[in-house]
Amino acid sequence: MTPTFFVSLVLNSLVILIANALFPAQVVLGNANSNLWWAVFHSMVMLTLIGTLAVPLFEWKQKMLGRALTTKEWMIGYLAINFVGVWVITRFSEQFGLGISGWWVGLLLAVAFGFVQSKGMMKVFKKEK
Repeated sequence: MTPTFFVSLVLNSLVILIANALFPAQVVLGNANSNLWWAVFHSMVMLTLIGTLAVPLFEWKQKMLGRALTTKEWMIGYLAINFVGVWVITRFSEQFGLGISGWWVGLLLAVAFGFVQSKGMMKVFKKEK
């Protein structure tokens, strides 16, 4: 779980920083209580924790089905988890320092997080085998 957590944390942080740089009106980092870097760290640690702690749910689902989940099923699952995670984090923007302009921004961020996370995990675990 540790490599998964740190790879996801770095990738999530890069995605949110790039999104903020390209679309500062839609993805807002920082507020009166926290600066940009604290907002990135705090919100992405929370999103990474949500994603990492969801892995046992996927393993439970695999046991229930009696087969391994396909890549498509993992991607759809993480799209939902990332969307809910971003949505919850942005509902507490005063504490986390991350705000979005609408639900559609959260959905686009969830797609970006899912894509980058899947590519990163494939590279990390391909090297381990």
